[in-house]
Amino acid sequence: MTSDPDFIRVRTARHRRLAEIGDGGADRLAGARVAVVGAGGLGSTVIPYLAAAGVGRIDVFDDDVVELSNLNRQILHSAESIGQPKIESAIAAGERIAPEVEVVGHQLRLGENFVDVVGAVQPDIVVDGSDSFDTRFVVDDGAARLGVPVVFGALMQWSAQITVFDAAGTYGPAVRLTDIFPDTPHVRATPGCAEMGILGSVAGMVGTMLATETVKLIVGTGRNLVGRMLVVDALDMQVTEIPLAQPDPQDNVRVMAVSTEVLDQDDPPMVIDVRRAEEIVEHPAPMPVVHVPFDQLGDVGETVAPGSKIVTLCRTGPRSVRAAQTLAEAGYEVVGYLDGGVEALQNEASVR
Repeated sequence: MTSDPDFIRVRTARHRRLAEIGDGGADRLAGARVAVVGAGGLGSTVIPYLAAAGVGRIDVFDDDVVELSNLNRQILHSAESIGQPKIESAIAAGERIAPEVEVVGHQLRLGENFVDVVGAVQPDIVVDGSDSFDTRFVVDDGAARLGVPVVFGALMQWSAQITVFDAAGTYGPAVRLTDIFPDTPHVRATPGCAEMGILGSVAGMVGTMLATETVKLIVGTGRNLVGRMLVVDALDMQVTEIPLAQPDPQDNVRVMAVSTEVLDQDDPPMVIDVRRAEEIVEHPAPMPVVHVPFDQLGDVGETVAPGSKIVTLCRTGPRSVRAAQTLAEAGYEVVGYLDGGVEALQNEASVR
């Protein structure tokens, strides 16, 4: 790994030029943690593009080894890596593309251990690149219990389904996999790529879309796929959008990123830290805050006096954006959200 700031800045220069990302968004990416379930067809493009985007830590969970039949679509691997654990290719890709990014491999099968092993790495987002509903239901349940969103993709032949499930409602409507696909023996028996086939380039196309959605969620920009699903038909090259929930009126509320300078005013706003209690213990905010966890924002009136000015804060940014939107929609006077969250504030303090 390298920590040379000049190297990192030049390597990520092209997406730093995007107004929606800039230096602040690049810092949020560098401070983010993403868990990727599967280093196969979808993971083969998700992992390299997340590394290329500068996501600080990528934890890859896969218990499989490379097989010859994988190579029509799993471009993370090669003929020379047949028989080797797939996580080894993932780690090598990260080192090759972005040496400042930490890619950690976990060669194990996820099941009842999901909350323990995935929760231990404290991901901001889980990307589900698995190829069976058995694993997808495990990911859905575990991520819901951890309170983190799932960027979801499923492949079959020439088509795919792409969405973001967010049981906690942090980024949009609280929709889960089980709201769309009931956990039944019939659904679990849905055939996969081995039985139905898959065109390799479709896996690559969808993987890049999953990586893009992940970056958007981390940076806090654009319209995400929470509450809607894209169905891609590559054979006819058509994309259909299916609504999974009613549009959220909060999507029309715009909030702005603010710096700590707003706290130096004569009448500074109240800082509401929306992280979980254990996060605050591990990484306390470098300023006085009022702790109201995101999932308890409905009770914020018990803490915040009417007419109070509010700034929201989380670990890296996305939750505080959504919290600011929620509170603004509820009628509170929201100044904005602290750009980059606690990690950005700590990084700022370390260079002073």
